[in-house]
Amino acid sequence: MIDTLTKKQENAYRKFKKLKVGALFMEQGSGKTRVAVELIESTDSELAVFFCPFSTKNNLIEELEKWDLKIEFIVIAYETLSSSNKTYLELKEKIEKTKGKLFMIADESIFIKNDKTKRFSRVVHLAQYSEYRLIMNGTPITKNEWDIYNQMYFLSPKIINMSDQEFLNTFFTKVEYKKKFQKPHVFYKLSQVNIDVLYKLIEPYIFRSYLDFDKEVKTEYEMIESSMDAFEDYICIKEELLESIREEEPFLHHLVSMQKVVFTDKERCKNIRKQLYGQTIVYCAFLEEVEKINYKNDCYVITGDTKKEDRQIILEKFEKGDKPLLMTYGVGAFGLNLQFCNQIAFSSLTFDYGKIDQAQARIKRLGQERDIKYTYFTSDLGIYDLIENNLTNKKGLSDLLIEEVKEVFENEKVSRKKRA
Repeated sequence: MIDTLTKKQENAYRKFKKLKVGALFMEQGSGKTRVAVELIESTDSELAVFFCPFSTKNNLIEELEKWDLKIEFIVIAYETLSSSNKTYLELKEKIEKTKGKLFMIADESIFIKNDKTKRFSRVVHLAQYSEYRLIMNGTPITKNEWDIYNQMYFLSPKIINMSDQEFLNTFFTKVEYKKKFQKPHVFYKLSQVNIDVLYKLIEPYIFRSYLDFDKEVKTEYEMIESSMDAFEDYICIKEELLESIREEEPFLHHLVSMQKVVFTDKERCKNIRKQLYGQTIVYCAFLEEVEKINYKNDCYVITGDTKKEDRQIILEKFEKGDKPLLMTYGVGAFGLNLQFCNQIAFSSLTFDYGKIDQAQARIKRLGQERDIKYTYFTSDLGIYDLIENNLTNKKGLSDLLIEEVKEVFENEKVSRKKRA
């Protein structure tokens, strides 16, 4: 089977075959699961345990069956592991019997980046029983270096060999500022001083690659003008935001409010629906936005409110059907293989670069047989530009700087003219 791997898959396989732990940071759609199957079968493991988001569980099982993983395997959703004591205890009892002949895989490993969660503590505890460990993720490691600490800890505490506080003190700069009449605010910013040391520690255990996509990728932008009601609400919130900045008060919540006003604008949503046709995946940031686009109930819909057992049924109908599928980023961005479709429309944007990146990868994958198209429904209001610029720089909401926000909104043209 190894002779059918792509060159990048083969390079990943050969690197990790020599190790017992590793991190596959391969761009979405480049075949990480295939590499995992080959690595598992190269060991003496008797059981493979995969952890993944619930929304990707069925897809992962299909992939493992497709590549004919020959040893026994179990796929557990992170959500189930953290919410069900019964599942956790039964799994622990089963893996204890393997006496170390266990291969443990954390798929979409950004789900275990937070050590304050039950899912992290349980996954790390169970990992102690395994001889082989692998993490898989499609989001670039450079997006947030702090995220890497707990993921490496799952593989082995010996890789970084520091406590989390030592890690912070070594690789991050503590930034503290105090506003008038308020408690000091503290956050940590990656320091460039020891960055080479960090990469030297983790590089032996990481394989990174990007997808070689041989189909045409077409990107279109459709400007949707805001309604007068949304425009007026937006201007009011913008003035509050600029006032907060002048008074050195928190302002990020104003950005979220502006985002919601723009993307849940009833007229905007109706105009977007008029431009949707056929088998198209449509990503939305807000439930209210989904409801307003689907005002005629003529779309398939998957949101966090959709029962888990219904999601696969809806996806099967979408695959065979000829009408749009509306999904929120939270349930539709991670791990799903939707390459039977070749069109994605972004009704709105989120400040989270990782979710946009993951969403794009639902159709941009190895095995895609058609050219693909992304359509972005833009806005005539400045909040869209701010989010778009932030995504281009691969930042998150918390990374926004005051001067950057002021520049966008103070220079924003608030006439009713469309953007060029």
